[in-house]
Amino acid sequence: MLLNFAFGRLRAASRSPVPQKVKDTMKQYAWLGSWLMMALVGLCLVAPLSLAQAPKERAVLTGHTKHIMKLAFSADGKMLVSGSWDGTIKLWEVATGKALATFQGDAGKVWSVAITDDTKLLASGHDRGIINVWELATGKEQATLKGHPQFVRSLAFSSDGKKLVSGHEDGMIQLWIVATRQERATRKGPQERVRAVKFTPDNKLLASAGGAGTIKLWEMPSGKDRATLTLKAKEANLEVAMAMSADGKILAAGADDGTIQMWDIGTGKEWSAISGHEGCTALSFTEGGKTLASASRGPDEAIKLWDVATGKERASFKLGRVDYPLVFSPDNKILASGSVRGPITLWDVAGIETKRVGK
Repeated sequence: MLLNFAFGRLRAASRSPVPQKVKDTMKQYAWLGSWLMMALVGLCLVAPLSLAQAPKERAVLTGHTKHIMKLAFSADGKMLVSGSWDGTIKLWEVATGKALATFQGDAGKVWSVAITDDTKLLASGHDRGIINVWELATGKEQATLKGHPQFVRSLAFSSDGKKLVSGHEDGMIQLWIVATRQERATRKGPQERVRAVKFTPDNKLLASAGGAGTIKLWEMPSGKDRATLTLKAKEANLEVAMAMSADGKILAAGADDGTIQMWDIGTGKEWSAISGHEGCTALSFTEGGKTLASASRGPDEAIKLWDVATGKERASFKLGRVDYPLVFSPDNKILASGSVRGPITLWDVAGIETKRVGK
């Protein structure tokens, strides 16, 4: 009886007319409900596709006093090596940000550094064409290589650590046998200022990038000219930054005018082109080759992360200072960048390759 009475009262209330004052209030705030519904729907649609959050600074390494020219991670990612115009090479512990050692030769500015895959040797390129080879474990200088007199803009070890290639300011490229400290071959390409050199993982090809908007592919160890890739830059005689994917299949190059292109190394065909920078001074691939980082000293002064497959931007963050070298750690969790003032920034980019690209 009690339940029947209650349900009867509810049915009666539902049939009762709604007072006009209540109706007017509902109409007055109807827009708010619609707006909230649209916002919720938009959030559900956009959130999964949003760009990755701008990476946060993990650490700032201080100790250099001048321009950072080159950065290199050890193969296990535990150490970072930096070369600076202050004439020193520093070895950093990534986990703590502490400087473990400082190497200093007598050859002036440091233009380039390279580490063997077994983390036993470090090479540094200096003014007057001098290359120092150091034992990382002891800090002892193992050798001094004196070849072409122009300063050494770039260095690269072969994957087995047996060969070392140096690229020089006037376009000369030298191949060294590490064990004997002897020069094996010298090549002169069409480029000036060989800013980057890199072996493919099988050591069968060497890529070099210079200041004439060209990238050369050389067959190794013969030194035969395999191919010339031309960057479609808007201006002539621009310096070229270069990076190679870890599997040796993709080559990327960028110029001061913001042009960035990628090629299939096996075929020499253009992979894709990227636009969106106001300048490009450094490039680096993640270990898996899915993301490319680029830095600019142009008006935007930014680091941008690009999806290699689509050429779309994953993230962009302002630096507030001019940065040059870039390098990803082997586990893709850290991006290191240098600057003209000396500090080195370690950026937390963990998970960047799992983020979806939203535009």
